[in-house]
Order: sequence, then C-alpha cells, then structure tokens
Amino acid sequence: MKKQNNKKTAWIAVAVVAVLAILLAVVFVNQNKKSASNSKTQTTAIANNKKDDNYVLKLGEAGGVCGAPQQIAQAKGFFKKVGLKYKIVKTSADSSAVETVTSGKVDASNTLLGSIIQPLANGAQLKITTGLHTGCVSLLTAKGSTIKSAKDFVGKKIGVSTVAGTEATFTKRWLGDNGVDVNSNTSKVQFVQYDASELAIALAKGQVDAIAIEDPDVQIAVKQYGFNVLASSAKTAPFNTEYCCVAFVSDKLAKEHPEVARKYTLAMQEATQWVKNHQAQTAKIAIAKKYVAGKASVNMEAMATYNWKASYNGGTKAFVQAGTDLQKLGIVNKDTDLNALAKNSFIKFDGVK
Repeated sequence: MKKQNNKKTAWIAVAVVAVLAILLAVVFVNQNKKSASNSKTQTTAIANNKKDDNYVLKLGEAGGVCGAPQQIAQAKGFFKKVGLKYKIVKTSADSSAVETVTSGKVDASNTLLGSIIQPLANGAQLKITTGLHTGCVSLLTAKGSTIKSAKDFVGKKIGVSTVAGTEATFTKRWLGDNGVDVNSNTSKVQFVQYDASELAIALAKGQVDAIAIEDPDVQIAVKQYGFNVLASSAKTAPFNTEYCCVAFVSDKLAKEHPEVARKYTLAMQEATQWVKNHQAQTAKIAIAKKYVAGKASVNMEAMATYNWKASYNGGTKAFVQAGTDLQKLGIVNKDTDLNALAKNSFIKFDGVK
C-alpha cells in the first residue's frame, strides 16, 4: 500500500511540474505577444507623429471681421507656436465651408455656424472643433424705409449672398421667432441671391427691401448709405448670447491627422483670447495684412459687440439652439435628433476648453 502511495505521489508531482511548465510557457508567449504589440503600437505612434509633423495644413481664409482669431493665429504666430505647418488657401465670401472641404481645397478654417447645420444634417464631411465668438450678422433696411418690425416683411424681398447661408438663416430665425411664416414651402418673404459685393447697391437702388450681411460690410453700408440696422446677431436677443462662428476641420484630417487638427484648434482658442484682450490692435493688424476691408476704427465698432471667448461647449449649445429653430422652419428635417447630430458633428480634442 505504501509503495502504491509513493507511486501516486510521484505521478502527482510530475503532473504539477507539467502544469507549471505549460503555464510558464503560456505566460512567456503572451509576454512576447504583448511586447511585440506594444512595440508595433509605439512604432505606429512614432510614424503617425512623424506624418503629422510633416503635414502641411491647407487653411481656408475668406477674410472678414468674424475671422479675426484665424487671422491673428497667423499674424501673431500661434500656429507656429504649436508646431503647425500650413499654407493659406484664399476663399471667397460666397463659397461655403462644405464646398471647400468637399473639393479637397481646404483642411480647416472658421465659418458661420448657421451655414453648416443643414449640410451636416445631410452628411457633410467635416467636424466642428470649437465655438469662437458671438455676433457677425445684421439685417438692414434702406434709409427712410417703412419697415419697422418683423411683420412688415410679409410680401417683401430680402437680399442675401446665399439662400442657405448664415445671413439668410439668422434672418429666417428672427422672422420666425416674431410670428412671420418663412417655412421653406409656405414662406411669406422672398429671399433673393446676389453676389456679396452687390447687396448694398441692390438695397440702395430699391431692388430689394432689406439685406442680410456680415461685418464689416454692415458698418460700411450704414455709414455710406445711411441704412438702418433692424436686427443684429450681436445685439438682438436671444441671438446675442449665441455663438455664431466656429472652427472646423475636414473628416479626413480628423481621422488621418488628429494631432494636426488638435493643434489647429488649440491655436484658434489661444488666438481668440488674444483678440479679446487686444481688439484695437487686432483691427489694425487685419487692415495692415489686408485680411479685412474698410477702416480699423470702423471694424473695431463691430468687434466690440462680440463675446470673444472660445468654447467647445458653447459651440455645441449654439448648434442645438439654432438647429431647433431650423427644424421649426422646415430647413432641417423634423425627425432629426439634434443632440445626436451635434455629437456626430463635433470632435473634442485634449486640451480644448
């Protein structure tokens, strides 16, 4: 019996040793796999960083007072500070952010929020990275006009640079909030498209009853023609607290070069803060660098009415607010989940406020 027990014990010892050997072998193999995986991840990360370091960002620049953060990021070296390589792609005031991104001309830029909500709802391939500031758009009537309120616009014509742009969107929201039917299918107001440079002349000649335009064209037209500001996204509630302008990047840039997109956004936020603290200097730089037309003193009037505080959360809040109005007007499908659309349309990077 004792001999059998010794034999049994020996077999158990052998089995234990075998099991331990197998476990050690498994651990060894897994460690090697993990080490190889980490090495591969590190190699990929190094390759991606090198790819991002060498990437030249195609930066859309349309000019205008609203684009001050991007202009200052160039002029004061904020893009270079974060290590960005970039080239400027001049775009016209009439070209849309979606158009420039879709065509591959631009990787990143800033734009008016109201002009991209509907395209994003329709699947536009770009991502918003931060809100920049409030203000920018006004609705003007001619000197001596009998139009004094929103309801006076029934049966009238309003000139805009694009019928789906921010100027038209702001005007429709303001009219809709004040009880005027501007639904896409039943609108009581006609929106007429002109080249941006011809809008003030069209109003002065009586071809339209009002125009919706951006700063600094607003201030220039008021001084030159004596036009009246009937509504303004910088001063008229509730629009005066809502972000009008945002920074964006293409989907492709966000996916393939996320570090470039992150650096762009950080530079834009820092530049916005600089503008807030140096508005008079910003206005002078914009004129000197030919980013903006007009006079520095006139442009400063517009800039003083904006809230210059870059905010990711402020941008998303404005997106939902504006989107809700656009749904009421039939511009955005009523079945669209705006919170889900905002989540899909924005991208948050580390370090972004």
